Amino acid sequence: MTTTESTTADGTASASAGPTRMRPANELNAVPHLPGDGLARRTPSDEISAALHLVNSPRYVGRSPGPPDSLPALLVAHAEAAVAVSGADRTAWNGHIIEAGEGILGVAHWDGTLHLDRECILDPLRELYADPGSRQPDDALIRCREALVTVLHEQSHFLGPADATQDAARVAFRLPGARALEEGVAEAWAHDHLNEYVTRLGIDEVAPGINEVRSTPSYQAFVPAVRVLTADLDRRAGLPRGSTLDALNRQTAEGQWPLIIDSAYRSSRLPDLVPPDREQSVRLHLETTLRTSFADLAQLESLPRDLAATKSRAAGHHTVHRLTQEIATTEAIFDHPKPQPTPTLDPPTTLPLRKALSGLTPPLRTPPPSTPADRPTTAALTRKPQHLSAGPVHHR
Repeated sequence: MTTTESTTADGTASASAGPTRMRPANELNAVPHLPGDGLARRTPSDEISAALHLVNSPRYVGRSPGPPDSLPALLVAHAEAAVAVSGADRTAWNGHIIEAGEGILGVAHWDGTLHLDRECILDPLRELYADPGSRQPDDALIRCREALVTVLHEQSHFLGPADATQDAARVAFRLPGARALEEGVAEAWAHDHLNEYVTRLGIDEVAPGINEVRSTPSYQAFVPAVRVLTADLDRRAGLPRGSTLDALNRQTAEGQWPLIIDSAYRSSRLPDLVPPDREQSVRLHLETTLRTSFADLAQLESLPRDLAATKSRAAGHHTVHRLTQEIATTEAIFDHPKPQPTPTLDPPTTLPLRKALSGLTPPLRTPPPSTPADRPTTAALTRKPQHLSAGPVHHR
């Protein structure tokens, strides 16, 4: 649920009231738009206008039990299904849906209103129920799937903890790196969980084969970097792949970067090394480093999608490398050698001898001290040696 700026069709930034999903530039002229964003076409008999009027009416009490069986029922049920699939505490959606402006696929407005494009989103969803249960061509299924992933993406922006507020999320979204992270998380998560979402809404029975086709992810300037970073955090924490992405999707912009820093911090030796009074400053330093890297991803949005994806993936690896370096440097700063305990010495009379004989086989016994009787006499010491002859010597 986030954005204070969006990118318009000409690539310029403009003020926005919420997270905005733009129509790809090559599609802007593919479907004609009448002046006034289609207002001229709205009549009481218009199915889409009638569906939106019904959904937004305070007298509409919602759908009957069971999977949605019409466009109004789907539009009402879509938010509850997103909450169930994500495991989030709540959605900030206020129950209202209106048509989006020119060139915009979807907007999660800060006031809780959902904006959806007529041609690319609402029309395909309406067509789902024109002939339910029949197999449609793959291109029609892909069109419906892309419409549904946009709905889930925008609803992802509305998800958050029980105590989250749109005002706090809006403030947080203005900080560096927030838009790249939130849009990347919403897009990656929506594609990862789209089949589950479709099945929960019963659309796989309305449009058989829709879970067998694939749509192309948007936000290639952000998604690859998000996947690299979240996969690395999963590895550091020993979590199943996708755990960090799921957790981030349950947060608003206010809680996403703090969650990343908390995961990286606790997965290192820093909790055992950093004094409590320095912990906040260390966390802030790590967060600033990562935010700066993600803020630079906005420069990739104008590139062709394949090039943007390649550069985003490289930027993600660079971000992980910087995080590793910063953590290692901080650990080294606070990793002071601990004082060694004073060794307990043996009695002085035995210690030198023990050291001298260390590693040697001890003698079997200590020879007794010599006595005067044992000492050789001076004569014995000075006696000349006898010379022996070659044969036996005979004595008288």
